[in-house]
Amino acid sequence: MNREMTDQNKWRDWEPVDEELDDMLKPGFSSRFQPHHPLVKLKRNLLINLVWGVLITISYLLVMVSYPVWPVVIALLVNISFNAVAMLGAIRLFRSINTTISGSGSLLQELQQHYHDIRAWGQLQLKLALWVYPFAVAGGYILGATIRSGRSLEELLQKPIFIWVLLVAIVVLVPASYFLAKWMFKRSFGRHLDALKQTIESIQSGY
Repeated sequence: MNREMTDQNKWRDWEPVDEELDDMLKPGFSSRFQPHHPLVKLKRNLLINLVWGVLITISYLLVMVSYPVWPVVIALLVNISFNAVAMLGAIRLFRSINTTISGSGSLLQELQQHYHDIRAWGQLQLKLALWVYPFAVAGGYILGATIRSGRSLEELLQKPIFIWVLLVAIVVLVPASYFLAKWMFKRSFGRHLDALKQTIESIQSGY
């Protein structure tokens, strides 16, 4: 019996200890997450996402002013609205993430809330994208056709091939754009969300 207890004590001595997690769980502890922490990386990528959203929205506005073709304007307004929803969500998430952690609060609940909020934000974008991408594809196709051919939209609509190619482009490019957006979200946020989930599970299991 004594030998078994001795072996167990030796095994505990060799168990790896997450010192950062230990410190965060101490009562009254107050510090900042390390730069490699998934929550810090998620906040950084939210900022990058915001910057790209602003730049893309500005480019849409410039195109809308330069080529005031009504289907293109409608498509760009839909895309700008989509960007606005995504950016407002990103701003809210960015402001909610506090990289200074205090042991007086519930670390587990805070991490869980951030995990679910960012994940829900990404899923909402993908759902909205299915409605937005047909407008984006149609607008881009019409813009490209009018610029390349030098003809008006009314002239192009008189050719059946123009309409058929437009329909094919929507059928092909909308699913492709959706899966590309899904892949990009996973690349930018998915791996850090997975790491954050592992941290949550570590706390729940008592690490």
